[in-house]
Amino acid sequence: MGSLTAELGATLGDIQMATTVFSLIAGAFMIAGGLIGVTIGLRRTMRIGLALAVLGEVVAACAFHIAVLTWGGRVLMGVGACLVTPSVLGLVAALYEGRRRAVAFGAIAGAAALSTLSPIVLGAIMDAAGFRVTFAVLAAYFALVLGTTALLPASAPQAGRKRFDVAGMAVAAAGLTLFLLGTSRLSTWGVVFPMAGCPFTVAGLSPAGPLMAAGLLLLALLVPIERAAEAAGGALIPRSYLASPAVRSGLLAVAMPFFFMGAQGILITPYLMLVAGFSAMQSGMLSLLSGIPMFCLATFLPKLAPRLSSRLIIRIGLAAIVAACLLMALGVEQDAVGAALFAGTMLGGIGVGAVNSQANNAVASAVRGRDAEQSGGIQGAARNIGLALGTAVGGTCLLLAMATLFASGAAEASIAGDLVRTAAEQGSTLMGPEAFAELAATWGAAPADGAALAAIHSQAQADALRLTFG
Repeated sequence: MGSLTAELGATLGDIQMATTVFSLIAGAFMIAGGLIGVTIGLRRTMRIGLALAVLGEVVAACAFHIAVLTWGGRVLMGVGACLVTPSVLGLVAALYEGRRRAVAFGAIAGAAALSTLSPIVLGAIMDAAGFRVTFAVLAAYFALVLGTTALLPASAPQAGRKRFDVAGMAVAAAGLTLFLLGTSRLSTWGVVFPMAGCPFTVAGLSPAGPLMAAGLLLLALLVPIERAAEAAGGALIPRSYLASPAVRSGLLAVAMPFFFMGAQGILITPYLMLVAGFSAMQSGMLSLLSGIPMFCLATFLPKLAPRLSSRLIIRIGLAAIVAACLLMALGVEQDAVGAALFAGTMLGGIGVGAVNSQANNAVASAVRGRDAEQSGGIQGAARNIGLALGTAVGGTCLLLAMATLFASGAAEASIAGDLVRTAAEQGSTLMGPEAFAELAATWGAAPADGAALAAIHSQAQADALRLTFG
């Protein structure tokens, strides 16, 4: 972040926008990526996606302005991601059957677990050499992966595909974009009433809810659109996905670990860095506690325990995630964290690894071969929706709980109402007591009132984090 600010003049909002643009594009077109794969061939689609990823990283490395990085590099990366992810999952469904397919999906889930450790390596590169070298390294990595696709067998387009479902793709992309945009802005624009900094309102209300509602309405329109497209042999969402309870349950299992990881990311990392005083490297090292067991279970469980019921493993994994949330709640302390939080992080990695070892295969095995190959798109969309919802729900619950607890604590302390209102509006974010006291001084608070408000804020944010996890 420092090098982006120094070389490109990027603000925190600019960097958040770059992240949001990638997530929105990757999420909005992920389902379409699955259909493109079976229409023009999975290997070809994967190669196109990887080529776009290489180009996107090169554009980002050479960017002379943050707008070029955002609307050039990140857009290309988002489009590349929505082609690569469905193709990888579709190739597994196309190339393997039975136990071999389960093991292959486990290996893919293990690779995804390893990617959670990449911020440690990339963060070290960025600190040492800057963002341009970091993006160049990523470009070289994607180029290497692109070269290895020559080892994959060629996959011909599926027979019977008469046309591409353009209408379905447009409606799905628009619906997912609106829903994900509204979801991602719940904690910054407000759930019902607009918060400070909200760019516009809808009938005096926060636009986040209406955007989500409009997105869901468009997604509901997909049902009749896809019924018509099914007859033409090119449906974006085949009827078998909607009609099969096993597919619906499998997609929920795909989404839930990402919901947990989204909530964990928006809650734990900021608390560690802004409140508990952890460095970026120390916070990144925490990912080892979850990433290592996640990788081991996702990769080796399908191979070492092939006779265990997938449903049982998924249920045990989800139970472990619930228990992990309770442990992390116990580990939150005022301006610090305890051992229970680290134990919960590890248990969460175990739960996510167990679920991910089975969920993708559960979806692909619930439909026939042609639809199984296309299912990578809807599985990728389930991941993105789960991640976005987890981030939004976690962040929104934390802010609402903080505001309520802070107002209650300030009322009991008999602090001036104007000062409390200012603190509630401008101080509703995670920060240490010293930083909050300094902020209170800018509002004209006396040192005693500032110290009292800082203590109330510290207690409120710790209690709010416990409530959100619990």
